Amino acid sequence: MNNVTIIGQIEELPQLIYNSKNGDKKLYKFVLKVPRSYKTKDGQVSEDYINVKVWNNVLGDEYEYFDQSFVGVEGKLVSFGLSDSSTYGNELVASKIVQLN
Repeated sequence: MNNVTIIGQIEELPQLIYNSKNGDKKLYKFVLKVPRSYKTKDGQVSEDYINVKVWNNVLGDEYEYFDQSFVGVEGKLVSFGLSDSSTYGNELVASKIVQLN
């Protein structure tokens, strides 16, 4: 089973990375800043920056209000990379987004 749920803060507005010819299907990308559960030796809180992709039917039209908002994101983790396994990455493909503030 591949199901991920995280809470974090959206960094900047989502970027449009795909638009169908008739404009009814759009794919957006944004970065979610998620604080780690521990502090560094200096007492600073570290954060992870997670790439998230989401279709417009999940994101909705109110995404313009999400900048710097805390959101809950549910989806699946997708890995990608080159065949030689020297370069790879992960991203979260969202199936649900809920604004928390």
